[in-house]
This record gives sequence, C-alpha cells and structure tokens, in this order.
Amino acid sequence: MIEVVDVESSRRLRVKRKALEELDSLLKEIALHVSVVVVEGQRDVEALRSLGFEGHIEVCSHVGLSDVELCEIVALDADSVLLLTDFDEEGLLMYNRLKNVLERRRVNVEEGLRREVGRLMAVLGVYAVEDLDNMKFNSGI
Repeated sequence: MIEVVDVESSRRLRVKRKALEELDSLLKEIALHVSVVVVEGQRDVEALRSLGFEGHIEVCSHVGLSDVELCEIVALDADSVLLLTDFDEEGLLMYNRLKNVLERRRVNVEEGLRREVGRLMAVLGVYAVEDLDNMKFNSGI
C-alpha cells in the first residue's frame, strides 16, 4: 500500500518546529539581556520554565499587590523588563497599564522582544503564555 503524505500538514509541522526553535533561541537571548520578565500567573511561569527559560520572572497576580506596587518592586532592580502578558484583550490592557507605570519610572520596556515572542506564538497557534506549556512535546521536537 502506498502511503499518501499530506504535504500541507508536513509543511505546517516544519513551520511550527522552526518557530519553536526560534522561540528557544529568543528565550535564551531574553534571559541574557532582560532583567525581569513579568507574566500574568503561575502557569505562565511553568510554561516558560518548561521551555527552558532560566531568567528572572515576576508574576502580576501576587495577592495584595496593585499594578503600581508590582512595578515599584520591579523598578528597584530592573534596567529592562519584558512584559509577557497574554495576547488577548485582557492581556493587552494589562500590558499597557504596566508599561505606562514602568516607563514613568524610567524602566526600559522591551517592546520589540514582546512583538517577536507574540509573532512566534501566533505561528504556534497560541495566544496565552500558559499555552506554551508542553509545546516541545506536542510539536514532536
């Protein structure tokens, strides 16, 4: 029996593997050049760690901390921050709130890196950081 190869599925898998490899490289670059990555919740931390990210991560959802208080804590030690909130409406609103507070405190917010992570997540078909969890396993890499 001759096996029929789904060319489109094969192409999509190659594109996703390439995006995952680029994300892996990008996360290594971020760990070296960004003081702090801020995410929405603990599952986001777990997803980044599952991909091998070893940099400093702060979580927005600390009980009892306002956005301003979180930004004040982050601004104490950070030269540059990557706000890696989700790429949905709520995440974008949070991103803008945090970005405005941090920039008023003269902290460099890494917009280009956020755009690149977002682009790669879109290629992978995920828009929430926590959905990156198990991407290596699910992509066959």
